[in-house]
Amino acid sequence: MSDPNFDHSEGDWDEFSSEPYWSESQWRNYLKGSDRDTVRFLSIYNSVKDKPNHLDEVASLMGWDAEDISMTDEFSFMENPQDSDDEPSNALNDDDEGDENEGAPYTLHRHPVFVVTRSLYRYLHQSWEHFMVHSEYAISPKLSWDYANSLHQAEMNVLLSIQALDLGDFGLSICHLKNSLSALNQTLHLLNQLTHPNEALVNGFRTEARIRLFDLRELWIRVMGDCRHECQRRPGDQD
Repeated sequence: MSDPNFDHSEGDWDEFSSEPYWSESQWRNYLKGSDRDTVRFLSIYNSVKDKPNHLDEVASLMGWDAEDISMTDEFSFMENPQDSDDEPSNALNDDDEGDENEGAPYTLHRHPVFVVTRSLYRYLHQSWEHFMVHSEYAISPKLSWDYANSLHQAEMNVLLSIQALDLGDFGLSICHLKNSLSALNQTLHLLNQLTHPNEALVNGFRTEARIRLFDLRELWIRVMGDCRHECQRRPGDQD
């Protein structure tokens, strides 16, 4: 992460601008690698989601240290992202071609908190789309909009929170995380309002969505705790 005490002097910017220039094609390949990180995470997550402490187990299988699921410390890029989403064992095999993102310029795309949030919301968006396809007249337009909007607001605020942390703005990050938690609670509330002639379908949808939502809430609360700790170290950020 960026050092919150980092002074962007003219000399510092000169050093930053001297980094190798990446073409559009290189950045496109980099983003494809980010997508593979998401696929890899979901593959592992789906294999252990019913176990106790599965979020920590996924982090371990992804090769992250305990400190990596935090936005206040330097993070290590993941190694060997894979294309396969069939089996978690395949996702953990070595990539003979290596990591095309090795030595890439710094971005937040592969930060563990970003990967977890993006991955689980990808599932939540896709599962909602699937549920709507099989619920032609069972969902009101208002409920459909409110649910999709709650997903969007939570995810957007987490991404803004990550950006704030990169700039060392821990208080701002906490505010965005609070917004995300509020939107997540709205999602949980709306889940209880869903009805469907096929009770097994709606109950299965609720159960799987809640597993992901509770994991997201746990992750964000952890990050908020780290942020508050940093605020205590910086009196100017305290209320």
